[in-house]
Amino acid sequence: MKKSRYASKYVLPKKFRLDQKILGVPGDFFIIAAIFLVFSLLFSLLAVTRHNHFQSQGIDFSVYDQALWLYSRFERPFSTVGGNFDLADRFRPIMLLISPLYWFTGNERVLLIFQAVILSSAVFPVWLIARRYLPWILAVGIAFVYVDFIGIQAVNAYDFHEMSVLPFLLAWLFYFLEKGYWKSFFGALILCLAVREHVGLILSFLGIYIWTAKKNLKIGVVTSTISITWSVVAIKWVMPLLGQHSYDTFVMPGDSLGGAVTGYIRSPVFAVKSFFLPFEKIETLFWTFFSFGFLPLIAFSLIPIIGFQFASRFLDLMHPIRWTIYYHYSAELAVLMSVATIIAAGKIIKRFGRSKKIVLILLILVLVPHFVTNAILHAPLKNLLKRQFWQNQPWTGDNKIILSLIPKNASVASQNSLLPHMSHRREIFLLPKVSEADYIMVDLHPGQDNWDFYTSDLAGTKLQMKQIILTGKYKVVASAGDSYLLRRQGKNLTH
Repeated sequence: MKKSRYASKYVLPKKFRLDQKILGVPGDFFIIAAIFLVFSLLFSLLAVTRHNHFQSQGIDFSVYDQALWLYSRFERPFSTVGGNFDLADRFRPIMLLISPLYWFTGNERVLLIFQAVILSSAVFPVWLIARRYLPWILAVGIAFVYVDFIGIQAVNAYDFHEMSVLPFLLAWLFYFLEKGYWKSFFGALILCLAVREHVGLILSFLGIYIWTAKKNLKIGVVTSTISITWSVVAIKWVMPLLGQHSYDTFVMPGDSLGGAVTGYIRSPVFAVKSFFLPFEKIETLFWTFFSFGFLPLIAFSLIPIIGFQFASRFLDLMHPIRWTIYYHYSAELAVLMSVATIIAAGKIIKRFGRSKKIVLILLILVLVPHFVTNAILHAPLKNLLKRQFWQNQPWTGDNKIILSLIPKNASVASQNSLLPHMSHRREIFLLPKVSEADYIMVDLHPGQDNWDFYTSDLAGTKLQMKQIILTGKYKVVASAGDSYLLRRQGKNLTH
């Protein structure tokens, strides 16, 4: 049998060999395909079940969903939740490429399934990169660690976010870089930059890797120049032109972006302190590196870009939520850590050889800390093992009854936990903002988390509804359990 061009020099006993071709492709490809399919399914189940149980949130799901729906209809994508034109809120042209999903279905769950699939599909380029340098079993192991990383799981556990597209694009960016496919590389670079305005700040550090590791100064300089220029132009000129009044994503309280950067440069001790403290940041650093067996620490050429990814979150003192390993804040980091692990493992093999012992040690270093991390921390996929995660509560049925009564084209005001189920409208409002909406829907069942109401709580929402009814502007027209539908009076609401 002709040896596959993907086959490594490392040879296991014949009955275990998966580096030979099966049906014309490397045997371990089928393992990667199985990993992709399994995690696509698991992530979809996690996200869709949460959504069906009203655990999705208007902030951020409805902001994205309403904009994507409007894009798909070739209408002005103005978010009535955030109060901004979509590209002014965040400069994310990639949304234009995602919006055609709504040409085929009006069901918002398609976003959650798309997110699950595209996050899982990055295992293919990660595996292809690893396969160039490592034995097949290590390549498969690192690809698995990427997709099972808590930072990737967490993206699926917290609604939809455009940053979920970045790991897939970034992984292909690294693959094209490894292969020297420069047209594809720069095409992927532009797509990465289109995900969000700050991505260029991160990818500007990729030029250091290209220069130091790939010995290509020209490509490194061009990559950094394109990246930093994109972000600066988007943040400083394009977003304000489209209606953004202030950009405070990475800043200290009261500072502009430039002021924050200047402040940290002038106070390096304060910058270092802010990077590591409070202790939550050290925990995030530890668990992120430990999840990959600390191997990325010896991939020196990628440390600058990895370090900047952490710094862009840790030095943002206005948004402590970004300091965690959860939500979408570690999405691109999963690819950076995976590639760094590949580089580190390749260094060790080059130094000590491809013996079974070395490969086994590396495999243990990659997998064991990863499983320990997922066991100790709250890995979102563990929710699938809990009976209560799958159970429908009576109030979920009540909400569905009331939702079915709202006319399709009517404007609606509702709470954070309900808004994602009514985002395909030109006007939706997050309570306590009502803004003359045609209808108001609330779920007042006891025991809800305050996050279900975002800036208010259950008691505050009850009080607001009483006051609104007393004004005579709205009248309760339907109820089911603790779910209520109010309709604005004095206007013909036949939709």
